Amino acid sequence: MSPGRGRRRGQRWITEIPETRRFEPEGAKKGEGVKITLEELEAIRLVDLLELQQQEAALYMGVSRKAFWNDLRSGRKKIASALVYGLGITIEGGSYLLRENAPNLSSSPGRSLEAKPEGTTPIDDQVRLLEREMLVIEDRLRKIRSRMEALRKKPTEDETEGR
Repeated sequence: MSPGRGRRRGQRWITEIPETRRFEPEGAKKGEGVKITLEELEAIRLVDLLELQQQEAALYMGVSRKAFWNDLRSGRKKIASALVYGLGITIEGGSYLLRENAPNLSSSPGRSLEAKPEGTTPIDDQVRLLEREMLVIEDRLRKIRSRMEALRKKPTEDETEGR
């Protein structure tokens, strides 16, 4: 019997381990911060960055909607507290399986996805996720370019005072 309550935490599929795993605000004391698991980061990435529905994101991670919601809520709460209280954020640990390193990859770690279209492979899943991520990034770039153009068109204070 393991220490603690309930069942052992199931593994979740994640797409990648980020290269940057520590963020620290200016003036923060070393060591003060919150720790976010890789699964919590993946949940936030899927819902907040790629704008997937929670049910679809839960399927990608291979967990129930409730387990997914717990990861998402926990990660968001930790990030919010770090921002509000000026704490560092460390991304580490958790119970996960890395998608691209798994041999004979199935769509989830321990259950099949009945809702998947027939003939869909795990590679198709990854391609769809990456395509969606590219669309989000392209949309963000369009917004940034538009904002830059608007700022360039605004007359500067020096130009308006000289008139």
